[in-house]
Amino acid sequence: MKVRIISLFFLISIFISGAILPANAVWNGTLNLEDKRAVPILFSPYGNYCASGFLYAPRIVFTVAHNVFIGNDQIVDPKEPRAKLWVGYPGDTLTRNVRRVESEKLIFPQNFKGRDSFRGGNAITRQNDFAIIILKSPLPVDNKKVELLTPEMHQQFIKAGEQINLTGYGSQIAEHQGRECIDRKPSSYFSQVIDKQVSTGNLTWYSTLNTKIAPGMPNTCDGDSGAGYTKILEDKYIYLGAAGSGGWQNHNCASYEPWINLETIMGADPVYLFTDLIREAEKYVADNPYIEPKTKNTGFNNKITITCVKGKSTKKVSGINPKCPAGFKKR
Repeated sequence: MKVRIISLFFLISIFISGAILPANAVWNGTLNLEDKRAVPILFSPYGNYCASGFLYAPRIVFTVAHNVFIGNDQIVDPKEPRAKLWVGYPGDTLTRNVRRVESEKLIFPQNFKGRDSFRGGNAITRQNDFAIIILKSPLPVDNKKVELLTPEMHQQFIKAGEQINLTGYGSQIAEHQGRECIDRKPSSYFSQVIDKQVSTGNLTWYSTLNTKIAPGMPNTCDGDSGAGYTKILEDKYIYLGAAGSGGWQNHNCASYEPWINLETIMGADPVYLFTDLIREAEKYVADNPYIEPKTKNTGFNNKITITCVKGKSTKKVSGINPKCPAGFKKR
């Protein structure tokens, strides 16, 4: 009976605090200045409803699959993927006219599944919740390399209770949930890697990249879905996975205050499950390189100069395709 009551309160609270768009930002967080790869995901070329992502390479962004699909899985089973997404520049403050780059291709697992516990099922976390956005043009990146989490590294992090970073663009107070992401800056917090198995009573928890947040600490909120879990070292990022597959006792920007002082568990899918998708993205970018568009002035400054001679006379002729005057020969 106790488990049923806890589950009921969980479902009611999440339903009440559900986002208009499918995304989960950091409540009470502060910016980690070492994280220069966090980017906002935008759902239109003009508006500012947002989620979060991680800039893996200049044209490759990691996020979650449920950002790609239309529909809130608290209400419907998401089946239709979006045609496009847009990605903002790392570190930018969001405004309605913030710079953004359009997607060229979206890659996601064909076996992605949304949560169904809100619709009569028992899955409280999404399954295979990872996606890759390939951009039409590159974004600026820092010079650190990115290393991807491996199963062996994952076990080491569990054993050590490793502290990892998350930086997102989500809401920071309850009143901003479901609104446009205006004047919003990236925000960060640290959490601790815990065991792959999580006990949630009669609800099924599929995520295996799980993190724990101590009572009263900063926490995720609407708009953080897709933010990268990272370990940031002096010379590299270790990327673990994209946040947002599900949560347990998440107060969601203090919208359900009784859980503020409880230990929160957040789930994600580890990136090593999707190495085939990453290889596909890398191959696509290599096969379809970005070509800088020609400007109106292209060719005007591409003049060459030749030397023409006729007996003792010499003339220099300049142009795009210069030719010697009659009677003169090119030296």
